[in-house]
Amino acid sequence: MYKKHQKLLSAASIKVLIELYSSMALHAREVNRESILLKKLQKACSILEISGPPMVHFENESFQNHLNFLQNLHLRNHFEHDEIDLEQELVAVCENVLDIYLNCSGSVSTLHKHDTLLAPHRKLPVSSAKKEEIAARTSLVISALHGLTGLKKDSFRRYIPQFFHLLVDLVRSEHTSGEVQHALSNIFRSAVGQIIMD
Repeated sequence: MYKKHQKLLSAASIKVLIELYSSMALHAREVNRESILLKKLQKACSILEISGPPMVHFENESFQNHLNFLQNLHLRNHFEHDEIDLEQELVAVCENVLDIYLNCSGSVSTLHKHDTLLAPHRKLPVSSAKKEEIAARTSLVISALHGLTGLKKDSFRRYIPQFFHLLVDLVRSEHTSGEVQHALSNIFRSAVGQIIMD
């Protein structure tokens, strides 16, 4: 709908679309975190001898759609709207995606957002089911890293305090694909490196 009517959409319409994408992604996240509901679904599917609903896929797809929409706005320079802080929204979605991936991999944040002291970093063993989930989330976390890398230099500098601890945890995490390490290497080399060199 956006691609077809993008030239006709006002800032207010774009804001409504962003809120819709955000609501769908957050709802998918909440549903996937409801352990009691998931157990009931598994039990019902087992009784009916059918495969369970693809909850991780639903969550991934919701966040991917939200992320794609924001990245399309970014590419078309729609970040000029004063009434919508699209850049902050993009960073927040990327942070959410990285945090979900880290929780899935059993990583613990090395630096809490509101703390000044380092938290102990502990590595938990990853089960085969979790490895499958990590693999399923790989393309989404790569999209999030590309989204952050695509920020303008000044914007990246402004927002990096919000997500740098997540990048550090990603470096320390177990991955099922070398693509994540490649995307991490790229963001440190092309974006973080530029800030250090300035």
